[in-house]
This record gives sequence, C-alpha cells and structure tokens, in this order.
Amino acid sequence: MTSENSKDTQEPKEAIQIKCESCGGAMVYAPRVRKLECIYCGLTKELSLQPATIHENDYLKWLNESEDEHQNTEREHSVETQQIKCEQCGATVTVDETKSSTKCPYCGTPLILEQKQVRRFWKPEYLLPFAVDKKDCGTIFNKWLDGKWFLSSKYKHGNVLANNFQGVYYPYWTYDASTRTSYSGMKAVDTHVVRKGPDGKTYTTTQRNWYPVSGVIRRDFDDILVPASNNLNTSILAGLGNWQLRQLVTYSPEFTAGFTTDIYTVSFKEGAQVAQRIMDNVIERDIRNDIGGNAQKITGKHTSYNNVMFKHILLPLWVGAFKIEDKTFQFVINGYSGKVYGEYPKDKLKIALVVIAVIIILYLLFNILSNG
Repeated sequence: MTSENSKDTQEPKEAIQIKCESCGGAMVYAPRVRKLECIYCGLTKELSLQPATIHENDYLKWLNESEDEHQNTEREHSVETQQIKCEQCGATVTVDETKSSTKCPYCGTPLILEQKQVRRFWKPEYLLPFAVDKKDCGTIFNKWLDGKWFLSSKYKHGNVLANNFQGVYYPYWTYDASTRTSYSGMKAVDTHVVRKGPDGKTYTTTQRNWYPVSGVIRRDFDDILVPASNNLNTSILAGLGNWQLRQLVTYSPEFTAGFTTDIYTVSFKEGAQVAQRIMDNVIERDIRNDIGGNAQKITGKHTSYNNVMFKHILLPLWVGAFKIEDKTFQFVINGYSGKVYGEYPKDKLKIALVVIAVIIILYLLFNILSNG
C-alpha cells in the first residue's frame, strides 16, 4: 500500500519545474486559457483536456496484499513531493517552487520554506483542472455575498475586500460498489374510521395496523466522494455542489504547477468506512421506499458489498477569507464551476424581524382555523 504512514524524510531535493522553451522561466497552469503559461514572457503550451478513460483500483486486492506485493505497488503508485506542515493549523501541503514565500491556504499563516521535506505519497490518478481564474474570484465572491439576505446591507455591493485567494487541489477518494441487502421489517397501514358520537356529530379517527414484511434491495453506487483531508469542514465541502467527474483528466504535474496540493491524511481504508456509511444511509431510504405504507420499521438488514473499487483524485478549490469587525470568515469557491460556500456574519436585527413575522403569521393562522 501507499506510504501514507511512513515517517521517513529526506533533505529537500530540487523540485521538478516546467521550464519555458522561450526564456527558460517557470511555467504555471493558467485557468483563464486552460494552458501552461510562462510567468515571465507569457508563452503558452497546450495541455490535453481530454476526459480520461477511468481505471479503478480493486479494494479487496489492495486490502489483502502481502508485504512484498505491498512494497511493489507502493513503488509503482507513489510519487515524491516536497511538502511542508503549517505550525498553526497542522495542514500538510506541497510547496509551490515558483514562489519565494507562501502562506497556509487554510489559516493564512506564513509557511517556513526552509522546513520543507521530501516524502513519498500515493500519486493522484486523476484530477479536475481549474477552470475559474484567480482574477474572477473577487467578482464571484461579492456576487455570492450580495445574495445573502441576512447579511447587513453595509457589507454588500463590494464593500467587503476578500483577499488571500489560494488555489488548492484538494484530495478525495472515490468508491464504487454493487450492493445487495436483505431486510425484514414492519409496514404501517392507516385506516380512517368515521363514527358518530353521543352528541350526534360525526368524528373521524385513524386506526394504524402493522404488518410484517421482508424483501431484497439491490443498489449500485458510483463515485461516492470522500474527502481525503480534514483541513476543511465537511459541511463546506458538501456545499460546493456536484462535481463534473466525467471531466476528470489523467493526473499530470503540469496541471498543478503554480498551485498548492493538499496531501491526503485519510487512508483509503478509512475513506472506505466513510463511504460505507454514506451507502448505508441510501440503502435505508431504499428499504423504507420498498416497504411503503404510512410508516415503516426496519427490524433487521444485511448488506453484501461486491466489486468494491476506488481511486485517488484531486479537485480544484479557491480558498479565501474576509474580515469584518476583527473576525475572519472562511469561504471556498469550486474551482471548476464557481459555486461558493462559506461563512458570513448575520444581521441580528434581520433575524429578529423574520422570527417576529413568522410568529405573527402563525398566530393569524391559528385564529383563522379556530374561528373556522
């Protein structure tokens, strides 16, 4: 398996740089043109954006490897990278050799480049290249902020300066599986009974009866996404919308030139446990839908997971922050679609007005229904 738990380090070596054929300067990936671009003379170089033919890894094969096989596959699937750990928040990221200084993309702490180390990590197999340019991040951010009704009006219309946008390739595992679940449970069927009371009025009551049920559910899962790093809150990552995984390209260091790559800290085995919980939640909904009725109880279930496959990918994020009244708020932009998710200060007066309005509406509805 991969050397994710290895503690061996070396003295930093010369990082592989992509040199400009014209002036010899460093080239970086430019989302604006989706090409490599020299930071000095502007020369561009085409890159293949052809969606990759995806080849998955057999989970059980990797899980059950012998020690010799483990070492062989480790050499085949790992890559040597220069990485540095933030002393403030603990994030581990790669070093961008085109910069003489850099900051942690998550907390903004200056990173000490002299502390970089060389380690081997599982090489990403595929990535989704950046399509949103850094120059567009400010406009995207302010449009997102203007759409927040609970934000105080004084902070809208470009009145908040967002800075420190950093492009980060964030690591993920994806999992596929074919599942078969046998279950047992109870189905509730409600019957409405109409009776006349002693006062001569008609009353309707609901009678609930429970019936035993059992069945089999089959469900195929494809590309269950599991973050391979804990540097961003899962709620923030979940808010970035669906990723266009059909546009994944084969991993190449040219796409990461000029960007930070977050090093995974969640192993493929730990990620599989998270993926299984996601699958289990979907399967439970499937069972309830299959039972039907007015209510359901699941008394037992057994799921077999077959053809479990996985892969390691990188997805593009612009990580930024803005400050209001000495408080910093973090937000993230989907580097492919431009969708934004993050934190922002909410106006307490606006919240109070909404609560009061809801109370008034409920009070009026109660009175209308009571009088009716």
